[in-house]
Amino acid sequence: MDKIRAPAVFSQRKRQKGMHSPNLSCSYEIKFNKFVIFIMQRKMGMTRRTFLMELARRKGFRVESELSDSVTHIVAENNSYLEVLDWLRGQAVSDSSRFELLDISWFTACMEAGRPVDSELKYRLMEQDQSPPSNTPEPEVPSFIASKVSQYSCQRKTTLTNYNKKFTDAFEIMAENYEFKENEIFCLEFLRAASVLKFLPFLVTKMKDIQGLPCMGDRVRDVIEEIIEEGESSRAKEVLNDERYKSFKQFTSVFGVGVKTSEKWYRMGLRTLEEVKADKTVKLSKMQKAGFHYYEDLVSCVSKAEADAVSLIVKNTVCRFLPDALVTITGGFRR
Repeated sequence: MDKIRAPAVFSQRKRQKGMHSPNLSCSYEIKFNKFVIFIMQRKMGMTRRTFLMELARRKGFRVESELSDSVTHIVAENNSYLEVLDWLRGQAVSDSSRFELLDISWFTACMEAGRPVDSELKYRLMEQDQSPPSNTPEPEVPSFIASKVSQYSCQRKTTLTNYNKKFTDAFEIMAENYEFKENEIFCLEFLRAASVLKFLPFLVTKMKDIQGLPCMGDRVRDVIEEIIEEGESSRAKEVLNDERYKSFKQFTSVFGVGVKTSEKWYRMGLRTLEEVKADKTVKLSKMQKAGFHYYEDLVSCVSKAEADAVSLIVKNTVCRFLPDALVTITGGFRR
């Protein structure tokens, strides 16, 4: 059986449905022989579990698809100690003491470190009365309530500070690629997700941070999860290296050139703006000719000094007629 690639998880949902996750331990070099991990699928789902198993194996961990005597560490997400014990009893396991029962946060810490981390008390699943005494105060209830975030961007107040740029940059690359492919549904899915994350007043560091938020579909969640675990999105990286995407990115940067024209030029074998300008068979519209003629000026941003100079001219002119008028610069400062 072909090994399942983590970046292609969500595209293989239907093929995986009804299948047991294959044991791919032999496909990777095992660096940490003393640790044998089993990830519970309960409350997690097959796709997420498969992704995490694949990720751990790539990092050199031994991960078992089925619960066996060799397992040393059981990882669970959104499951209490008693819920894990109940699940183990259903698997005919009477002695749970031979396992380290750990929260998903331990697994995440291992992935970030690239090696096993100590299974400290904060990572262990324990009964309520087994919890270690702590002198630290109870954590404050966050003022941010995800369920109150509107699904409509016009009802969300978004500041200029983007705490989640590494996520939104990847989303916008994905959205642009889908736009070039004229897939409006997927394009909007990533644009809406980017808009929601730009609104958040904090940095997303774990999957729990996006629970209850609107516009967080499976494709979006897969990208967020990979960035949290790996630090970057392999899908966005793949898009940036794609020849078609790079050509369309150049073509559409010209005023008057859209996806249809880009598609036409690409099918003609053209890949760069230099090739378009050199091809005598290409017929440009009036707007496209202007786009090429003023290209450098149109793609450059207006400097703050230029914007201030324009603002001063407008302000002086307006104040001649309305001395109390307030003049404010707005917009993206593009020509």
